[in-house]
Amino acid sequence: MKLEYVLAIFLCIINLTYAKKCSLHIEKSKLKTSGGQFRIRGRISTEDHHCQPTAKDDIDITTTIQLISKNSLSFKDAKGTKHSGKKCTIVASWYSDPNTFRHSGKKKEVYVPIHLVKSIVCNKDTKTRHTKTTKKSKTNKKTTKKTTKKASFNGYNGKATFFTPNQGACGEWNDNNDMIAALSGELYGSYSKKSNVCGKKVLVTNKANGKSVKVTIMDACESCDKTHIDLSPAAFGKIGKFKTGVLNVEWHFI
Repeated sequence: MKLEYVLAIFLCIINLTYAKKCSLHIEKSKLKTSGGQFRIRGRISTEDHHCQPTAKDDIDITTTIQLISKNSLSFKDAKGTKHSGKKCTIVASWYSDPNTFRHSGKKKEVYVPIHLVKSIVCNKDTKTRHTKTTKKSKTNKKTTKKTTKKASFNGYNGKATFFTPNQGACGEWNDNNDMIAALSGELYGSYSKKSNVCGKKVLVTNKANGKSVKVTIMDACESCDKTHIDLSPAAFGKIGKFKTGVLNVEWHFI
């Protein structure tokens, strides 16, 4: 019996020392793509204190990272697929202990190599959004007719929402305080190259209160239809309240 107890304790020590599955829970998350890595900052808690940082790509460790953010996150994976939402789960063949950073307070940061990420799921990554976009593409003929009639002011009557900027489709880095916007894929064009709408100015007017804001096009919105414009938080706050979420607007190039 003593030998069995010794073996059991020995096996427990091995399992604890060489943990195969790790997890990180990150509240108030902020994510930025930097040099082939996701830099994630926030209040990080580790559920397994026996996880060891990976030194090589071939180490068999799987880490599940739960992100919870006050503002919606928006970023792309290694294949260029865009993910967005306030709750995201990233699974990677990687582990690293969280580190402090300058003026971090209670927050810490980790850097996750993008090429080691196995999967990403955010709460706004739904098939429903893509299905709706597909259905709306069938009404292109009607939309074209309406646009032709309103070509005199080169504008659109649609809706405005807001997103969390990072590195946009135009190739530039932006943050929440920049006065920028993203257009639909129909207006932006191919995501594989910089669009001719990048850098163009747009005037957006909230039809409910008459307030206007001038923004620069710096990104593309895959889930937006032609009349939908996605604003940075700073731009959205100039013409409406965040709790509204969606504004009825008129917008045009200037």
